[in-house]
Amino acid sequence: MFSFRRWVHSFAYLAATLVAIAVFILVLMLAESLVYMLTGEPVSAWSMAIAAIAAAFGYAPLVQGMQRVLDQMFFRHQLDMLAAIRQLGAGDLAQLPEQDVERALLERICRVSYRHYAALDERGVPDGGWFSFPANAPTAARDAALKGHDAAYELCLKIPAASGTAWLWLGPRLDGSLMDHEERESLESLARFSAMSLEHARLTHQQAEAARLDSFSRVTRQLHSHDLKNRLHDLSFLAHHLGSGKLEEEDIQRMLVAIRKVTGRMQMLMQRMADPNAPVNPTIIPLDIVSLLKSTIRDRLWPESIHVHQCFEVVPAVAGDADLLQGVFENLYDNAVQSMQGQGDITVRVLPVRDPQGTPMVQVEVTDQGSGMTDAFIRHKLFHLFATSKSNGLGIGLYLSRRIVRAHGGTIAASSEGEGKGSTFSVCLPLWQDRSAQEEAL
Repeated sequence: MFSFRRWVHSFAYLAATLVAIAVFILVLMLAESLVYMLTGEPVSAWSMAIAAIAAAFGYAPLVQGMQRVLDQMFFRHQLDMLAAIRQLGAGDLAQLPEQDVERALLERICRVSYRHYAALDERGVPDGGWFSFPANAPTAARDAALKGHDAAYELCLKIPAASGTAWLWLGPRLDGSLMDHEERESLESLARFSAMSLEHARLTHQQAEAARLDSFSRVTRQLHSHDLKNRLHDLSFLAHHLGSGKLEEEDIQRMLVAIRKVTGRMQMLMQRMADPNAPVNPTIIPLDIVSLLKSTIRDRLWPESIHVHQCFEVVPAVAGDADLLQGVFENLYDNAVQSMQGQGDITVRVLPVRDPQGTPMVQVEVTDQGSGMTDAFIRHKLFHLFATSKSNGLGIGLYLSRRIVRAHGGTIAASSEGEGKGSTFSVCLPLWQDRSAQEEAL
């Protein structure tokens, strides 16, 4: 089935053929004149050869040039696959920061396909999500990809993913024209190449992170054996002998409980620091998040100049692993105390919220009055391995916290009005009733 553009391109071949014949005749006449001047022979095979070579070598560039001119005249916004492949370029995508790869790829797709906006839907992929360009592009419903249609997008294309299924959503064209069959075929090819470019960039980042992690593990193994194990021995020794001291029984018991919890957290920290990328397998149960937070706040040894404010709304049970989530909240408390240098107010809130798809969730917020963060640091570094704003930090705590929260099917985010203006960390967790309903459906 021929489209109008193919008919126009066929005309370019015809026009180029006529021009090539004219070039052949012109070169033949000039060559004959030159040969006659040099040899005195009126007809020469050399003239024919020169003319044929000139016409043959000029034919292909002539066709391509005429097709480009006709495209500029009649199809200004038509997809040029060769130009698109050059602009998408897998190599320079891999040089971008890891968190900018998807946005940059979608921006290039919009540019080469002349679209208002585009989106990558990886919500069906482990640790995946919804990426769009620009950021305010419409969000398609989760089941829209299975239907292959969403009112805000003109086209939905299935693309290969490392695991699961991903979808590329393309918005309307800049000129408002509708897509034809030929353009759809070109866009399908573009989507496949985009998936390969994205996979190449991600693998490059994974290899770089694996190399950094290997170096880090070699160093921390020595650190663990020399430092943390000594501290564990000291704390265990104190816990063993405190029972024979002169403290009041109630104080002794509180100290024993606190020390045992510290040693437990240090042991868990050693295991996770040895391999921050080890799989996280939470034991999911219905969890009273308010009770968990109250116990973590009550049992923690806070600095005297730290005041903790609790604002807990009534919320349903969440689906969670108490031990893993306790580690997440303890890490958020640690960061808050350190950012305020041991003095100030910390506010812990619990409230019901809904995610972008309207699903009910429970949100835990930890707000401090500390050093704060820049928007650039939050967007480009926070929650990434080895990224830290503290001079003595390792950049592991928030990275592990994000992996734990994601393993629960939740999200963790941060916000700050700027340096010196405090920070708020928000952890969203799914409800137990929603998880149990999903398991029953399966």
